Amino acid sequence: MAQAPQKDSNEELEAVKADLAKLRGDMGDLLQAVKEQGESRVRHGASWARDEAKDAFDEGLDTLNRGYEQARKQGEKRVDEAEQLVGRHPLTSVVAAFGIGFVIAKLIDGGRH
Repeated sequence: MAQAPQKDSNEELEAVKADLAKLRGDMGDLLQAVKEQGESRVRHGASWARDEAKDAFDEGLDTLNRGYEQARKQGEKRVDEAEQLVGRHPLTSVVAAFGIGFVIAKLIDGGRH
């Protein structure tokens, strides 16, 4: 009769070992699932960040193009106005250009002469 309790103990010990092995396998499966879900979230986050950066870049490029067009139109308008002014007052324009050039030359020369 002394062997019956030992047999029960061995069976219980084997059952506990089997439960621990199953638990170890379940934990491995759970960790794998958590890892895969994390990787999926990282991929989704990277995709979202890439899309946001592309949208911001496209918006910035559109703003830059609009600014360029506006500056180009303003520049063309000013050139046309200057051409008209020179056409209406050619002698005054030549004298003014000479005077401005003379002053700039003296400023660059530093008044050495």
